[in-house]
Amino acid sequence: MQKNHFVKFSTFDLINFHLISQYILDENKKDFFISIPESEYRPNFFASIFHSIVLVKLYQNYFSHDNVIPTLNKGDLIYGKYNQENRVFIVRSIFTEQIKINFKFPKKNEFGISDFSLNKQFFTKLNPNLVNTKNSVKNVDSYREFLSSNFNADFPFITDFKNRTLVIAEKQFFNESKFLPIRYTNKNGKISNDLPFFSYLVECCNDFNSAKEFLLNNNQYFDEIIIIGDSKYRNNFDFILHEKYRDKCKNIILIGSEKPNTENQFLEWSWSNDEIKIANNEVLSRLTKVVLNNDKLYSLFVDLKSEIENIKEESKVNLAFMLKYSNFFLRMILVNTNLLKGIFQEYLDRLNYYFQSETFVEEVNNLFFGKDIYNPDTIKNYTNRVFDKFSEISASLENENIKWNYIKEKAKSNQGKLIYLLVEKKNYDAVNNQIINERINNICLISDKRIDNSKLYFDKWLSDEKNSQNKLVIIPYLNDLELFTKVKGTKGNYEILCYENLDEISFDNIEQIYQSQENIKLTHIDRFKFIKTNFSHITSAKKRDLDEIFTFDIYNENFKNSPYETIDLPKEKTVYEILFDDGTIEKFDSSKGVFLIENGEQIKTTIGEVYDNATIRFYQNNSANEFKRILKIFDTENLLDSFDEYSESWKQTLKKLSLDYGGIEKLYRLIFDTYKINYITFKFYFSENTTTRFPRMKTLEAIREFCVKNGYKNDLIVNKFEKFEAYSKKDHSIRQQVGKILGNDLLDYVACNKTEISDSLNKLPKEILEKLTKTIQEKTIIRKTLLNE
Repeated sequence: MQKNHFVKFSTFDLINFHLISQYILDENKKDFFISIPESEYRPNFFASIFHSIVLVKLYQNYFSHDNVIPTLNKGDLIYGKYNQENRVFIVRSIFTEQIKINFKFPKKNEFGISDFSLNKQFFTKLNPNLVNTKNSVKNVDSYREFLSSNFNADFPFITDFKNRTLVIAEKQFFNESKFLPIRYTNKNGKISNDLPFFSYLVECCNDFNSAKEFLLNNNQYFDEIIIIGDSKYRNNFDFILHEKYRDKCKNIILIGSEKPNTENQFLEWSWSNDEIKIANNEVLSRLTKVVLNNDKLYSLFVDLKSEIENIKEESKVNLAFMLKYSNFFLRMILVNTNLLKGIFQEYLDRLNYYFQSETFVEEVNNLFFGKDIYNPDTIKNYTNRVFDKFSEISASLENENIKWNYIKEKAKSNQGKLIYLLVEKKNYDAVNNQIINERINNICLISDKRIDNSKLYFDKWLSDEKNSQNKLVIIPYLNDLELFTKVKGTKGNYEILCYENLDEISFDNIEQIYQSQENIKLTHIDRFKFIKTNFSHITSAKKRDLDEIFTFDIYNENFKNSPYETIDLPKEKTVYEILFDDGTIEKFDSSKGVFLIENGEQIKTTIGEVYDNATIRFYQNNSANEFKRILKIFDTENLLDSFDEYSESWKQTLKKLSLDYGGIEKLYRLIFDTYKINYITFKFYFSENTTTRFPRMKTLEAIREFCVKNGYKNDLIVNKFEKFEAYSKKDHSIRQQVGKILGNDLLDYVACNKTEISDSLNKLPKEILEKLTKTIQEKTIIRKTLLNE
């Protein structure tokens, strides 16, 4: 570590150096938190932190060092100047005014020479355990040179330190030097670095537990504990704080992306995203909002808003929360294909099914009941009016898509130059097929999530060498803060497509949130302690007619308005009955993964999105034993038998109660007097062919309460209810996992010619996997019918 290291430092490195140095030298201070996301660590990041710690701690020790002649004993090692040269000596004998010494590490012409005298002076004692290795002399000389070059030739050769620091970080932090008073202790307590020091300026560990076991519990004390990386402090900060209360350290410095959840007070410095790039001399990404006019679509959204307002005026009930479902249509860039019609129809089916579901009806009924509107037909009429507007929006986008027209024209005007297009993973194949059909040869797709190694995906793009300022990426829809932040952190040119005064509002809102977060970091009051500067940022709010449709609390648990996680899709899934060309009839969940065969191409999609007369490939195995065998593989806790017992138990309890209380209908009225479920649903629980293993927890709670009130205390649902809670979740989780494997994972495995296999699929024995791949069938859909179940 020499002065020329600083030449490599960027402004970012130098400011981190300044922050650490100034904080350590200040007295009477709170603990310190530096916010730097780990994704923003640069090549010199660890070096800059390392430099600041070492230099400032040496500076501190200069003032606390006792510059006196040490007490010497025979056999001690000392470091001092002899014939204008600094050397390591061993003490042979001691007299009043002088000592007899010899070279500890003699040169070739010095072997066997007699002991020689040296007047007592300011020697530095060295660790007597210093061993003679090929680097011993080099390390001592390098330390001397380091002190001279970074301070001056008179800086004392300190080997015992009063001001010390403990660093917990990744091991690469400790690779900065081999000769400085830095010592690394690994998880086994093994200490590396045989150097001439009695104590070490900086003690280093890879994790807190090692530091506690081998250092803090062995009477080691430090001025500060510095911890780099969220994972090093996130789950054990309370224990770290306890060491401070035990006086093992005076202060704590954390460097990471987020502060721990604690009441402990910190002095703070938060790096903003843009200033990290600027301080590292990097080019900011050029992000351009492309505003596209679509008067017809805009008028339909105005009609939708007006309908909501009319309903509010008529009933005093505000159904504005339903507006969020309109975002789905603006994300689409597919056009004029049967698949697009299938996608829109499936979305409308799910919306319609959701609007009739128990969850939605209960939510909406409460709104209308609060306004003294109880007629179910009146309530349904209001929701149908909103649904009809969604249908009109869907129809308007099926035959023409202005965003796709822009993308085509952009590709045409950039012939010979590759354009990148970010698409949702679920639509990757469909968009790729659309590009092929329209004979566009200069568009490369980037999936928002990983598909397989052969396809580019966004996280890979972030680190890909293609990601440069000369490349153009088109994003058809952006309403996600995480994606916006990633885009801002890259080097490319980005065009964000927005319909004027429609999803343009969504994008503007995201950009404003981003700038507000940047502003909070840049104007934090603690910054003034380190750098005397003021930052101001002026934003102007623009009022638009459709703000309500596109403004949502994206951090709300009930609704994160994120297009890349399909959050604006209703949670309720739909079930379709499919009549195939071979005469067979099957029922499938709308989310079941299938391949659509179109023009010889395989397009990965779902049952919900395919259409009549479509040919599909899909997995279908009717062997219950095979399915159960697969379930057992993923039942790591061996609970399947218990699941079955409890799944049957609550149904048997209901059958017994129906006999005791005059039948199913009467029992239904008695149990569900306050909390309501659909009677048809309840009646289905008594069927021998019911597929319901566990109903909703509220339903189970209602059954349990009825049993408790009426003396059925020996039933499992009463005395083991906590297991119903646990088992219903685990049973659903395992079956959902297996369902995913037998759907999407298996199709992906076949699609890549068995070259890539998911972690879940990899758990299956080879013979089962081979059997499963043979069950993939190809059929043509004659009729697809939405079921109300």
